[in-house]
Amino acid sequence: NWQGPSRATMSRHGTRPRPARCRRTPIVTVLSLLLFQAATVRSAGPLRGRSRPNVVVLFADNLGYGDVGAFGSASVPGRTPAIDSLARDGLKLTAWNSVSHLCSPSRASLMTGRYPVRSGVYPAVFYPDSVKGMDKDEITIADYLKKEGYATSILGKWHLGHAPGYLPTERGFDEWLGIPYSPCEGSLDGHICGFDADGTQWLPLYNGTHIVQQPVDLADLASAYADAADDFVGRAAAAARPFFLYVPFSHAHQLCAPLRETCQWADPARRDGGGATFGDAVEEMDWIAGRVLSSLETHGVADDTLVIFTSDNGPWLAEQSCSGSRGGFEGRWLRENVDQACTACPLNYKHSPTPDRLRRCIYDARGMDALGNRIYVVDGVHCGEDVGLGSVWEANLRVPALVRWTGTIAPGTENSEAVVATFDVLPTLLALLGVDAPTGKHALDGTDVGHVLFGDGGTVAPTGNRTHVDLSERPLFFWREGFPDGPLPQPYGRYDVCAVRLGRIKAWLYTKSAHLNADPMVRHDPPLLFDWMSDPAEAYPLDPDEHAKFVEKIGDLVGEHVRSMREAIPLALDRDPSYIPCVDAETGCRTFPEQFSRNSPIETDSHTVTVQ
Repeated sequence: NWQGPSRATMSRHGTRPRPARCRRTPIVTVLSLLLFQAATVRSAGPLRGRSRPNVVVLFADNLGYGDVGAFGSASVPGRTPAIDSLARDGLKLTAWNSVSHLCSPSRASLMTGRYPVRSGVYPAVFYPDSVKGMDKDEITIADYLKKEGYATSILGKWHLGHAPGYLPTERGFDEWLGIPYSPCEGSLDGHICGFDADGTQWLPLYNGTHIVQQPVDLADLASAYADAADDFVGRAAAAARPFFLYVPFSHAHQLCAPLRETCQWADPARRDGGGATFGDAVEEMDWIAGRVLSSLETHGVADDTLVIFTSDNGPWLAEQSCSGSRGGFEGRWLRENVDQACTACPLNYKHSPTPDRLRRCIYDARGMDALGNRIYVVDGVHCGEDVGLGSVWEANLRVPALVRWTGTIAPGTENSEAVVATFDVLPTLLALLGVDAPTGKHALDGTDVGHVLFGDGGTVAPTGNRTHVDLSERPLFFWREGFPDGPLPQPYGRYDVCAVRLGRIKAWLYTKSAHLNADPMVRHDPPLLFDWMSDPAEAYPLDPDEHAKFVEKIGDLVGEHVRSMREAIPLALDRDPSYIPCVDAETGCRTFPEQFSRNSPIETDSHTVTVQ
């Protein structure tokens, strides 16, 4: 248990009713000795007597396969040295899959080890006015590890609900410092959102269950995250208590429309003058990762820590220079088979072509003085190029992944064939700790991939008492929205399986570009087949007649999978403006500058814990 000063009494303000506790938080400078309940924990599972590892998960936001140096980055070369060190010192997995096509559902799959449709995280992400979050009945990684004696902390973007009962400290985490949703969903000083007509929808920074800064100061946020991580690791190490540190970066998601010249962000000290570029944002993300890895070394726990790096999904390609790279995942078949007039615009821009500018996209900000009372104009891209975020093409599903555990994972190793997925993290950790996977309504969809990560020897027995699934025979189902009809309101229509990966073949039941672009959802019967290993660009369809048994098997697997889904309410659709976070309606939902600094406390579920 945490031992520290009791939570200071804080006042509430505001005339507008708020479901979340929002308050002003004074700076707390008291430094205290904070202890974990010390324990020397030994595993009864497959660890062969070794102490249970600490676990660090570094989770990027909208980072493309081609945005990391170790994966051949051409978009931001030389900007990810800390992340690249994980490849040098550990395992590189080139066939890692995101389980979902959007931020909220992909995070739900990591937290629960299950398809996000089971937990109601569909058919969209959670927004500032979302009434709900991930189903409260779900059990998170933090819940499981906390029960096993781990200290748990999250630093960064949550995006699984911010109403009461849905925040991280109510979902198994001892403490949280971060933003509740994507950076594009709130205004900042110097970057006003087009949807923020009254100038009150400021992006908030939470400390535990309370807003401590609104709008958040992004120039100082990276340092705040890094310092909080160092403090958390130091306290855990001093108490010899295992810990789980989850760092879902606020990078490298773009900011809100319509301002394009300031669409990315990073501390001015870490960029080359002017507005931040996507490369600057990636470099700052890597800087945070480097600080986390340095903290593990400083506090003497690096060799006892399992570190996993990956991304929630791929890049938002319609954002062009404000986003990342798809690498070699072109989605070429779509590009060659979609109407050439179809145009994908950046977030909230509308296609408005002229005879001499066919890709013209506009954002009408007339009437908004803060945005110059004008129409913003940019060029979009062909819908066939928009195969990243919001789609289930390879550019969005195949994400960079690196795993390091010194003394267990051999340095500089690579696996290019094992089809691992984000929801495999939880079952792998449970197996590693000798914890039985849940059954019944909480049964996991992911599987233990310890044999892939840890190999066949050393300090970790790869199987324990379990039989590993043959990943070449394990199907992965990719769901999405965007159908012309169905039980959901338009433009969603229905949420359905659009593609399946089994072995080295990916079968498309329905094809469409990202998000809700104008190209129609096209049904394929028989399915459109690609050998994703030899044809990562998805350019050359296989002959379904030559794979008739495979096609029949896919049909059976999809039917069985869909029937296994309980009636999960689409929780992301329930919205109400009164749920938009606001620290104080009387101040226009703004805190004062002096109300938060990196000396402010990190709040836990029961105590206040100083950051430094």
